[in-house]
Amino acid sequence: MTDLERSSKKKIESGENSILKEYETASSMLQEFGLSQAETAVYIALLEAGRELGGSDIAKKAAIPRQYVYQALPTLREKGLVVEAPHGKQSRYKAVTQSEIEKIAKRKLVEAEKLVRELATFSKVGHEQDFEVIQGDVAIQLYETRNVENMTTGEYEYIIGGATDGFTKAMGPTLNRYLNEKKKKNIGVKYIGSINEKSYYKQFIGIYSNQEYRFMEKLPQGVAHMVVRKDSVSFYTFLNPPLIYVVKSPVVAKNYEQFFLMLWDMAR
Repeated sequence: MTDLERSSKKKIESGENSILKEYETASSMLQEFGLSQAETAVYIALLEAGRELGGSDIAKKAAIPRQYVYQALPTLREKGLVVEAPHGKQSRYKAVTQSEIEKIAKRKLVEAEKLVRELATFSKVGHEQDFEVIQGDVAIQLYETRNVENMTTGEYEYIIGGATDGFTKAMGPTLNRYLNEKKKKNIGVKYIGSINEKSYYKQFIGIYSNQEYRFMEKLPQGVAHMVVRKDSVSFYTFLNPPLIYVVKSPVVAKNYEQFFLMLWDMAR
């Protein structure tokens, strides 16, 4: 067992039983997230302190040798989890709120998806189509936000709707920001909906200039709709919990785009 492992074990064993499990769980998850054992100990110590600490105080609170503290701090600063505040010749450090972990994870996810798409441009390995299921309001909001981030300026999406109210409820407080981002990127939207949802759609979504819409009298207003993008087709069901079934295939997407455009000519 290394000095750092012995120090961390001492820190855990000296804690209250009521928080022992929480500390161990958080420590394990942070290391799975990519932090080293020392970085984890330093970050948790600063979160617990809730204020600026010097290197010696961090070492004492984290119960690890001071040399490990100074090795961990530059990496934590680089990752955006710790900020440095100079005090004369000395520096003090403070943890950034734990919500920054979620922001870092989202950025990593977007980067990973972009990398996968880049590799897919020349890879001969894999299937002609893939499948994904998204469940719950928060997951749907994240999925939609990622789609906007990944779409290129001027790209189009085609929607066969009938469930505008279900979509707006699933997107919740993120809806306006999501629609504004699509408008800023000039992402064109063609929407075919039920005549029964016309006023609702125009009030909440159709007000954006990048939105084109037509309605069909015989298209039912219900709890499902479909979105066609350049490399995927997404089927939404707005029951409890709301779900999205995503078929990832440019070939399938192109077929559904042609189907949509046929209906578009029929709608008014």
